[in-house]
Amino acid sequence: MLLVIENAGQRQVLGTLTPALQRESLRFSECLEEYLQFSEAHKQPSSYKRDQTAARRLLKEFGPRWISEITQKDIEKFQGKRAQEVKSATCNRDFEPLRHLFTKAIEWGYIQTNPAQRVKQLKTPPGRIRYLSFEERDRLLVECAPNLMLFAVVAGALSTGMRRGELMRLKWEDVSFEMRTIYLRQTKNNTARAVPISNSLLTFLHKFYKKRVGEFVFSKPDGKPYGDWKRSFATACRRAGVKDFRFHDLRHTFASYLVMNNVNIRVVQELMGHKDIKMTTRYMHLSQKDLFKAVNKTSKGKNCRLDLYPNPPKQLTGKRFTKALLYR
Repeated sequence: MLLVIENAGQRQVLGTLTPALQRESLRFSECLEEYLQFSEAHKQPSSYKRDQTAARRLLKEFGPRWISEITQKDIEKFQGKRAQEVKSATCNRDFEPLRHLFTKAIEWGYIQTNPAQRVKQLKTPPGRIRYLSFEERDRLLVECAPNLMLFAVVAGALSTGMRRGELMRLKWEDVSFEMRTIYLRQTKNNTARAVPISNSLLTFLHKFYKKRVGEFVFSKPDGKPYGDWKRSFATACRRAGVKDFRFHDLRHTFASYLVMNNVNIRVVQELMGHKDIKMTTRYMHLSQKDLFKAVNKTSKGKNCRLDLYPNPPKQLTGKRFTKALLYR
């Protein structure tokens, strides 16, 4: 449909109307309902659940308003109000569905511009990265050992970096002993990926397979998925003296061990299943021991002996001593 205006008897064609302008503008509540239907159909259940949670707050703020009338200033005002109630990271999580909703509204022809596009996310402190030392890892595995299924889940997480949901859904049909690969059909990013099986994990899985019950790799005695391990895992951590540690931190541990062993960051990204390399660079940290090793490399050389100062040998006095300190 063309938008035509008449002025002093002259007709001027301004352009084509979008469906949003061909009829009365949509209420935000109506568009939000459509977006939730899209979310349920195209996103992971966990992501859809987060969208539902955010939707309740968005509905309260923007529900009765026309979607075409919501401005960047309105969204920034909501963001500021929300920031006073929760942490910045939580506020940003609420904001993402809103931004995406307006993006879909453009695709659906309800609006022409995204008022949330230029709204900046709030600054957040660095993400929590907690990983096990080798000693903590060994103590934790010892405490998990009496519960074979718990031990298997923890060992699997430490050896593959798989997420909790991926471990829960894993079936024996997705494990190829011949190819030494675990095939993940359903992941957080909605993309399938293959996870290689290490030598130690392969040996364990062969033995574990003989004791299988049902189709799930990690299962209860009745064959159902072994998904409720939060309490038993917390107990094992307490007995092992491992503090401030969550099950998801096993994934951090897997990535940290790779980085500390100088594995290429792109390889780490592939193994972790990250779409964005920025997610992987969060793990580019080293233990204090590795940092000490690194700085000690700068003082290698028989003539670079800072401990000799201020009484260096006669052959290393004056300019020669200074040069030795700077360039050795």
